[in-house]
Amino acid sequence: MLKSMMRSESAKEMLTEINVTPLVDVCLVLVIIFMITTTAFLQPPFEIILPKAHTAEQTKEENIFVAVAPDGSLAINESRIESQEFGRLIKARLKKSRNKLVIIRADENSLSGSVIDILKIIKAAGARRITFGTEQQME
Repeated sequence: MLKSMMRSESAKEMLTEINVTPLVDVCLVLVIIFMITTTAFLQPPFEIILPKAHTAEQTKEENIFVAVAPDGSLAINESRIESQEFGRLIKARLKKSRNKLVIIRADENSLSGSVIDILKIIKAAGARRITFGTEQQME
């Protein structure tokens, strides 16, 4: 009888502990899925055909995306903006950004002069790093 009481007491102790490892694993997988899908949804309000290039893998950071359409239309992240407001708005976004990385997504048919003007404005606004968005070129 004493042995059965000891077994039942030790069984009660084992049942009171909750194993949270599977819960943590599931939560981490969900966080990774959300991180990947949210960057995929950041699309400019107009269609852009990116030029083909051999590129390095993009790191996941807090980036500012500037889109340039062939007709000169501009967008910051997902918001279409007027070209007169671009300097003020990019400066405000860069003040909020920690790493100050700007990715320019210019359509391959955009005028190079307008892209260079935008590049100058971004540099003057305080961007630390500027890069151009391209599509991976298939060999």
